[in-house]
This record gives sequence, C-alpha cells and structure tokens, in this order.
Amino acid sequence: MSQFDTNMIRTILQEIDSCLSQGVLPVHNDHLKHLLENDNVLDYLLYMKDERLISGNLISKGIPNRPFRMTNIRLTYLGIKALRT
Repeated sequence: MSQFDTNMIRTILQEIDSCLSQGVLPVHNDHLKHLLENDNVLDYLLYMKDERLISGNLISKGIPNRPFRMTNIRLTYLGIKALRT
C-alpha cells in the first residue's frame, strides 16, 4: 500500500459497514467525506476497489471520463475479511 494509510482504509471499511448496518442505501462517497479533510476519499475508494475490498459503481464526468463519484458501495468478501481480522 504505497501512499494509502492502512488505518484509514480500515476506518473507511468500518464506516461502510456501519452505514450498511443502519440501512443507509445506497452508500456513496459523500457518506465518507467526513473521514478525510483534504477531500481525497474518492482516491481511497478507487484504490480499495482495485484491491477488491469494496465494490461499487463509478460515475465519471467530462470528456476524459474523470472519476467523479462512487455509489452503491458494498463490502466484498475480502473487505469483510480484512475488517474482521
């Protein structure tokens, strides 16, 4: 994990799990913005999706298809396993 803090990844996984347990649907990156001050929660989510810790739908914006938002965020089996260990 190059530039990504493992403690922050665990905190994001816990927050996603908490939102899902409370019945908040769909979970999207706006639900997680309070965890990071410098607004790079989407970078963390993209990394976590590449590592198969979460799944979700990526919404792109503009001509270069720059990632804009992630919605329908769910924990994968690997994400649940990482959260429980």
